[in-house]
Amino acid sequence: SRKQKEQKAKDASDKLDKENKRNHPGKATGKGQPVGDKWLEDAGKEAGAPVPDRIADKLRDKEFKNFDDFRKKFWEEVSKDPELSKQFIKGNRDRMQVGKAPKSRKSDAAGKRTSFELHHDKPISQDGGVYDMDNIRVTTPKHHIDIHRGK
Repeated sequence: SRKQKEQKAKDASDKLDKENKRNHPGKATGKGQPVGDKWLEDAGKEAGAPVPDRIADKLRDKEFKNFDDFRKKFWEEVSKDPELSKQFIKGNRDRMQVGKAPKSRKSDAAGKRTSFELHHDKPISQDGGVYDMDNIRVTTPKHHIDIHRGK
């Protein structure tokens, strides 16, 4: 139908817009939230786990080339934080030291998506801040897909 075609075109346009915004440089903002010793326990439910305030303090006001650059620095900072890094097995600490996201449990993976993911609570396509750490949540791959499906 015409309506479906229009919706498809809008979805494609939103996706392109989002990719463009993710590929633009930007400055990190936001405060994050205090987190405890089970930080990523909420990554599989509701909005996901918040950006820890201690990580937000390290990244705030820094310029990033693109969102991939931000993601890499985010996980590197988590690896340097003793309170956060001790919550991960060695293999995941090694991954984070080189800027890669830690692996989630197998039951939280979705096909080839096996690492924790950064989710924008307010979608970038709806003017959610790309580098606003109060708009970024950590999710499991499976939960990230469910969020976008509206579950």
